[in-house]
Amino acid sequence: MNRVVLITGASSGIGAATALALAEHFRLVLVARRKDRLLEVVNQVHQLGGQAYAVAADLTGNGVPDGVVEESVTRCGGIDAVINNAGVFRTAAVGAINQEHIDELWKLNVLAPMLLVRAALPHLRGRHGGWIINVSSTVVENTFTGCGVYTATKAAIEGWSRVLREELRGTNVRVGVVAPGPTDTEIWPEGFAAEKRSRMAKASDVAAAIRFMLETPASASIDRLVVNPPGGAI
Repeated sequence: MNRVVLITGASSGIGAATALALAEHFRLVLVARRKDRLLEVVNQVHQLGGQAYAVAADLTGNGVPDGVVEESVTRCGGIDAVINNAGVFRTAAVGAINQEHIDELWKLNVLAPMLLVRAALPHLRGRHGGWIINVSSTVVENTFTGCGVYTATKAAIEGWSRVLREELRGTNVRVGVVAPGPTDTEIWPEGFAAEKRSRMAKASDVAAAIRFMLETPASASIDRLVVNPPGGAI
């Protein structure tokens, strides 16, 4: 339990499931905006015998990613892995897209992970084997109406991940992407068909893929994992 993993968007969904999946083997820094929900996850980690610290923060704020990294290092003595999971899902037809819609998705889905990694890199390089895992989506290779901006943000994250991986070759920091297909989390609007949600992958399935990537021996790098429901797209 010596390695320190920072997880964003950790108050619910895939982030919370990942925290529970890693609870017994890693020290966790859990980041999210909703402090009350975040503390519930911290308590669940403690019940599993793990160690977790809550950092309530809005990663879209100026200078916030740097502050989150600084606080994490102060509390835990370093960072071994960053899991960029925080994100926002909104839909809008092409003709209805406005600046507010673009800004909301771009700032959290793209800008925040980039700035968080920039701040964390010096600490990751100083460890025995660092990981950066970016949570993307299968929208990158599939087409869903209304998801133009969301798809663009996930495509940006995947492209950036490839460049980041190449720039870090020869260091002890690996870069991976986990791309979930339809997953039963809170992102779906209230009243979304329960029958459809029952056929989706679970947050714990995606968390298992993230844990698998983290635990891969240093002799291998898993560049991208896709987690789809067995029945395919919903």
